[in-house]
Amino acid sequence: MSTIKNLKNNEIFKGVPSSDLKEILKYCKDRTFETGENIYTYGQKGEEFYLLLDGYVKLKLQTDNEHGLPAIFISSRSASGFSALLEPYTHTSTFECLMRARVIAVEIGPFLEFISKKNSNVGFVIMSNLSRILRDRLFETYKKFEGYRFSDRDSDYLNIRYGEFGMYYEKN
Repeated sequence: MSTIKNLKNNEIFKGVPSSDLKEILKYCKDRTFETGENIYTYGQKGEEFYLLLDGYVKLKLQTDNEHGLPAIFISSRSASGFSALLEPYTHTSTFECLMRARVIAVEIGPFLEFISKKNSNVGFVIMSNLSRILRDRLFETYKKFEGYRFSDRDSDYLNIRYGEFGMYYEKN
């Protein structure tokens, strides 16, 4: 059963008062997904975002590149499905269970109503947390790309390196 403690322990709700978490709890439901099952898929309309309680899951990013992109593994006390909070309210990745997972599914419609119209201060805290989470995941992805080789249209190669000031490309 979803509890205020579950919400409090999740990175997206860091700093949100218990009284507001009590309201958010009304938009939550417990769900379980089995190994190999997709919690959501690329392009799917987003009706919920998810807080991982336990299990082993990964985000697969869609790409036209034959090599694909490195997967991002999501740990418990983390969240996923944020792209569905923004127009056009669709998922930009696939969230796949590698091992049975228990999640809290947060219904997006009433959640957005609460953080944008009823309590924008909480909305600011949550969106600040979301920005930090996405920054950290982007940084993690950059590190995975270090030394990765991509083919460009001219059949040359690009090397991606992570340096002091961020990710950069070298043409070989």
